[in-house]
Amino acid sequence: MALPNYKDIVELLKKGATIEAQEKIMEIREAALELQEENISLKNQILELQEKVRKLEAFEGEPCPKCRKPAWILESSEPDKTFGELGGIRRVYRCTECGFTESKLVTPK
Repeated sequence: MALPNYKDIVELLKKGATIEAQEKIMEIREAALELQEENISLKNQILELQEKVRKLEAFEGEPCPKCRKPAWILESSEPDKTFGELGGIRRVYRCTECGFTESKLVTPK
């Protein structure tokens, strides 16, 4: 539904149709209130997204390979059972969000 413009309202008033003019004004007021509510909702969404971006930019580690959340931590690091004598290190990582774990063999450079 198209909103009435002020010219329509003025024409109604000139014709003496004050009740119709008041109805048109109420339509405009209701539309303005809906826009204000939508604006508040969008501002809240922007604030939430800005907070997420701030957290992601502050994160210096790697995201979890499974859930992609920034909760991937090194749980343990020890010489590998097979390649430890050659300098191989077995590192176990765990996600504090989803619980996914993974073991990686790392060799020094």
